[in-house]
Amino acid sequence: MSTMNDILNDEEALFIPSDDNAKNQKPKYIAKMEGEYLGHIAEARTTVTQWTDRASGNLFSACIYNFKVCVAPENRGMQYTTADGSTHDGESYVGWNIIANGVFRFLEPKDGDKFVSNAQGNDRYLRFCQALGMEIKTVSREVNGKTMEVSVLPTLDPKEINGLPVTAFVGRHKEDWINDQGKSMPQWRCKFIKSWNEGKKLATSTDDLPF
Repeated sequence: MSTMNDILNDEEALFIPSDDNAKNQKPKYIAKMEGEYLGHIAEARTTVTQWTDRASGNLFSACIYNFKVCVAPENRGMQYTTADGSTHDGESYVGWNIIANGVFRFLEPKDGDKFVSNAQGNDRYLRFCQALGMEIKTVSREVNGKTMEVSVLPTLDPKEINGLPVTAFVGRHKEDWINDQGKSMPQWRCKFIKSWNEGKKLATSTDDLPF
């Protein structure tokens, strides 16, 4: 007569660890941080505005370029060092859409305009154009009775600069944001861009789609 132990011993039982535990594990949190990120210009747009400068009292007019930098897959090869000295690669940042500080292109007044020139304030726009690989022409112009060499800055079409490769320098924004727990959290902005010489412009035409 079989005992209960005999019956149990005849029945094979297995335990196979479930993949659910691995699926339910949250990915390791990698904090955003200051540094350089490889990416492409995205969601570029412009707006023209006028304002009175508090310091000088002059009325200025500028075309402001607003855009984001979408971190590219090539950023995986970048290295970042945290405050405690540990390092990690840039894979966790791929796909991050970094909001950029607006770039001002100060406009030159024409007959009938009430605003004045602020050509000396276009230094940041000049570096922006250079970082995008734009050719900057230099010509001789008479300024305040003197002949001098000046840079003729191009007008950039937002549609044309979307997808261009850049290196974004990211720093902490001056204002933090408050999360659901009421904690103050840092905001990050693209402070300026530099050239990404090895980067390629993203294809945006319908001819490049695989269907």
